[in-house]
Amino acid sequence: MHTSYASTLDFSWTAPKTYVHNAGTKGELHYIVWFYNLKNTIGKTIMVPIDVFMKTDTGEEYADAYYPELVDYIKELDEDFYEGKKYQYAAIAKGELAPDTTKHCIAMFEDIAPQAKQVEIFVTGILHFFLWRQKMVDYSYKITYKKERDQWKLIEHGMSKECVGVTP
Repeated sequence: MHTSYASTLDFSWTAPKTYVHNAGTKGELHYIVWFYNLKNTIGKTIMVPIDVFMKTDTGEEYADAYYPELVDYIKELDEDFYEGKKYQYAAIAKGELAPDTTKHCIAMFEDIAPQAKQVEIFVTGILHFFLWRQKMVDYSYKITYKKERDQWKLIEHGMSKECVGVTP
């Protein structure tokens, strides 16, 4: 688990996982699944206007999605899974975050080209509180992974002016 500490919000994440649904059938679909947490570290409610996007080295761009019918299969990929853990995706997680609360989130990216060897995940709305509050452009937090064998290896992460502009 990797964590980025901020004054009001802690953002932690694990490496993405590849999930193949209906493997070996005509309906086979490749997903990249990414688990992350948003934690309010102060004693008052904060706003988190989060959005999550992904770009692959094959030139594809994706907005995160949530497929409830797949969660029972996919939760097995969560290294920190425990019974009763509820997952949200960005569209549901955005908004108010109560004091000392953690939201467990999942981003699902569907129909990923199996030949993708590198992915960049962009998270907006978790940094620069004063910028989005004044309706200015927010930088994104960019996390880059490279595929080695069947696992995604962290290459770099940090602030970026680049952002993927996919809308669901």
